[in-house]
Amino acid sequence: MTVTREEFIRALQERGARIADFLNQDKYRLSFHPEVLREAVYSYLNRPAKRMRPGILLFACGAVSGAEERAIPAAAAVEVYHTWTLVHDDIIDNDAKRRGFPTVHEQFRSLALNEGYSEREAIDFGRNIAILAGDLQHGWSVQLLRESAELGVGRQVVLDLIALLADLTKGLLEGEALDVLFAKRNIAELSENEILRMLELKTGALYEYAGIAGASIGLNKTVAEDPVIKAIGSFARKCGVAFQLQDDILGIVGDEKRLGKSVDSDIREGKRTVILRHAFENAGADERKYLLKWLGNPAATEENINKIKAILTEYNGIEYARDLAVRVVDQAVEEIKFLPDSRYKELLLAWAGYVADREY
Repeated sequence: MTVTREEFIRALQERGARIADFLNQDKYRLSFHPEVLREAVYSYLNRPAKRMRPGILLFACGAVSGAEERAIPAAAAVEVYHTWTLVHDDIIDNDAKRRGFPTVHEQFRSLALNEGYSEREAIDFGRNIAILAGDLQHGWSVQLLRESAELGVGRQVVLDLIALLADLTKGLLEGEALDVLFAKRNIAELSENEILRMLELKTGALYEYAGIAGASIGLNKTVAEDPVIKAIGSFARKCGVAFQLQDDILGIVGDEKRLGKSVDSDIREGKRTVILRHAFENAGADERKYLLKWLGNPAATEENINKIKAILTEYNGIEYARDLAVRVVDQAVEEIKFLPDSRYKELLLAWAGYVADREY
């Protein structure tokens, strides 16, 4: 019954296509005005993507013998929610590419330039449209969750999931704020636990929510009513942390074409990662001085970036983060061993294997 990686990817793609079709219904598309805002809302949603979070929600639903169809609105909600975080994160990080194409703020900056705006006006326009699109996606995700009740999901379950989404937002924004603040902290004063906590809030918590939502809908119970739901959420949260650890690795050694986004941006922005902390801790005085001088330095050249990458590799930062991701996944798998055997359980386990050593 073991699911291969190819079968796992195919299962994700099938569900991703269903989510895309669901979100592109006219009843949604035609409700967004003006047209420029509609285009911004759908920009990332209609680009090729793994749709990992809605896929995990649907697999979690099936793992407790629930019907996937009842969980489609919630899965769509998670995808839309995730998308607003990307739109806003790209603004904060000044990223130029997402999923192989310009980020929303860059896309609409270019549009404004073509319409005759000045460079300064175009930058403001692109940023403002991106902020508004993200805000609209956030509200839309709550609307989609509410629609779960129309498919037979209990009223209390729906209310619980909406309340949990509000808590998730607070935690996620805390994680984003920590990420911004940590970039200016002396790496020598930052502990690994602080960095992992930030990763849990920024990435792990949304995966946890996807696991909880899927299991809650599948069982038609709130998380407080059944410990199975909490266990699946814990599994997803830990896998989400491992996913981010691997993402940090790919941000240094990944293939930009396969990733669909810029590599080296974490170094240029001075992101505090487990990779950086471990390498810094083991590096010599000269290497530490070099890292402190050039990490996040706008004047850093390609040569500087390449030397930083060499230091992170030489002092085992990448290897350490990869090993940590594997250990975290092993802990995650223990959380769902009690689930009865099923294809859905195997899909969840295949995801755990995927996040520990993915290449894109």
